Amino acid sequence: MWLKIYYIFSYIIFLYSLTIMASYLWLVIQSCRSQKKEAVDIPDDMSIKYLLQASPLTPAVSIIAPAYNEEVTIIDNVYSLMQIDYPNYEIIVVNDESTDRTMELLINEFSLVEIPYDVAMRVPCKPIKRVLKSIEDRFSNLVVVDKEHGGRKSDGSNAGINVCSNKYFVCTDVDCIVEPMALYRMMWLVVNSHVPMIGVSATMLMSNGCVVEDGRVAVANVPNSPLPMFQQLEYMRSFLIGKLGWSTINALPNISGGFGLFDTDVVVKSGGYDSNSMAEDVDLLLRMVTYMKNNGMDFRLAQVPQVCCWTEGPTTLRALFRQRVRWARGLFEIVSNHRKVFFNPHYGPIGAFTLPYIFTFEFIAPVLELTGFLFMIWLTLTGGVNWDTAFIIFGMIYLFTVLMAFFVIYFDYSIKAVPWHNTTRSYLKLLLAALFEPFLYHPFITYFSNVGYWRFIANTRAVWQPIKRRGVRKKA
Repeated sequence: MWLKIYYIFSYIIFLYSLTIMASYLWLVIQSCRSQKKEAVDIPDDMSIKYLLQASPLTPAVSIIAPAYNEEVTIIDNVYSLMQIDYPNYEIIVVNDESTDRTMELLINEFSLVEIPYDVAMRVPCKPIKRVLKSIEDRFSNLVVVDKEHGGRKSDGSNAGINVCSNKYFVCTDVDCIVEPMALYRMMWLVVNSHVPMIGVSATMLMSNGCVVEDGRVAVANVPNSPLPMFQQLEYMRSFLIGKLGWSTINALPNISGGFGLFDTDVVVKSGGYDSNSMAEDVDLLLRMVTYMKNNGMDFRLAQVPQVCCWTEGPTTLRALFRQRVRWARGLFEIVSNHRKVFFNPHYGPIGAFTLPYIFTFEFIAPVLELTGFLFMIWLTLTGGVNWDTAFIIFGMIYLFTVLMAFFVIYFDYSIKAVPWHNTTRSYLKLLLAALFEPFLYHPFITYFSNVGYWRFIANTRAVWQPIKRRGVRKKA
């Protein structure tokens, strides 16, 4: 009986591996198609800037940045947001009742005073205590919202939505460093879409290891520390292959809460962010898609391949553990709360293709990997392993993983998605990360995901725990 179970499980894992490889190859092909189309249809940055600056119809944008205990980086990052090159935008920093000096530093640095402001509560959030603006003209586009503690970033984002007055808003993390051309790149896709563009995702990478000058990344480097280096490669795969591939069939799986653009009206009619969600970015996108499809309205979702935003990633296993456990809980929550959308063609390519892919290859994968690992231990102890076959299968999977890294690097090089300071050294470091990722990084991610699943099933209390910021290097 055990021998029969072993053979059945082995064939399941083998077929599962082949299927996931085939899906990755399909995403690679789709991302290549997107790159070729972009080379023909989308002009260079300077042309985009000239055309959007010259047009009186270029939409204004609100940038919403919730902050909780961000005293280490808050001033630098607000200045970074002010360095964005765009004709008409406002910055809305939402202080979620920080217990450190975040609010004090903002008031002193930007000469903020309270102003009378009638806030329309279009989406639910904790009460807003006051709205502040600067008395200095150079900070005239800065708005600071001071609110009661909501416990999660999503509540702060909703407060920003209630204050913003523009057709489009960008939701970001206050620790992010935004590329000056980011809004031009995103808005170009909006104004040139033949159907309403309700969301645009921007490529994000790790700021760890970069050098910052005047709120901008002056020197883009791959991180030297192992954990951020692995995350850099992970982010590049996610944005340049995954999201870019899915966007070609209008099936973008999510718009990152780190930096993404949304249609304000559609977000409000969809109910805004769910303050109880651990995956507020995916949850919001699915509710927006559900709203549009249920009302028979056409829409588009898009991905910008060039890097638009840099974020500081976890540098310790403890911080990475908290982040990935929260992500895993959020994924389980999405599967549970939006199960009517999964495998449902009524909701377009997202329901018919993207969500089945997420369920099969992202949600189930950590459980299968842990089960397979424990099963392998049992077989080893009982002498039931065919080592020749095992090494062949493992070698095939390992080679495929490395080849995917090679493609990401080639793709990045061909479209110049990232302005690396030392291109050769950066790519060598990423290749080194790819060689060791399956042994030194991926097992931790698998374990963290299973912990997150268990905590969701056990219904343990979850809180928003921001990553402890170390800040980035500044150019002297």
